[in-house]
Amino acid sequence: MNIRDLEYLVALAEHRHFRRAADSCHVSQPTLSGQIRKLEDELGVMLLERTSRKVLFTQAGLLLVDQARTVLREVKVLKEMASQQGETMSGPLHIGLIPTVGPYLLPQIIPMLHQTFPKLEMYLHEAQTHQLLAQLDSGKLDCAILALVKESGILYRSPAV
Repeated sequence: MNIRDLEYLVALAEHRHFRRAADSCHVSQPTLSGQIRKLEDELGVMLLERTSRKVLFTQAGLLLVDQARTVLREVKVLKEMASQQGETMSGPLHIGLIPTVGPYLLPQIIPMLHQTFPKLEMYLHEAQTHQLLAQLDSGKLDCAILALVKESGILYRSPAV
C-alpha cells in the first residue's frame, strides 16, 4: 500500500465513478481500477461492490476511506512542514470565504499579505458556509471566513479587523 493507492481510493469515494476518479488522479480508468483491486487483495477485504452503474463502498471500504483521508491530510502537513523549514508563511494557503465578503475584504487583505509574505501562495475558494465547513473538515481548505455557525465546533474564531 502506498500514498497513491490512498489517493485513488479517496478520489473514488468523492466521485463514486471510476472514470471521473481516474481523470481527477490523471491516470487511466484501468490503472485506477487495478490499484483498487490490488489494495483489496493486499488488505484481504472487499472495499467496493461494483455494479454496472455505480460504485458502492462496503462498510470496511467506508472506514478505510475515512482513515485514508486522515493519512493524506497528515502527509500534506508533513510536506508543508518540510518545505517551510526556515521560512515563515510560505507555500500554499487555501482560503475559503463566503461570496458576500470577498469583494469587501479581499482588496484590503490580499495585497497586505502578499507584501508581508511574498512566498505565500494564496488560493481563494468561494462557497456557502456549509460547503466551506465540509472543505475545512476534509483538509481541502486551510482556513475560512464564514458566517457565524454556532454548532460548528470551530476551535478558533477571530473577528475581522
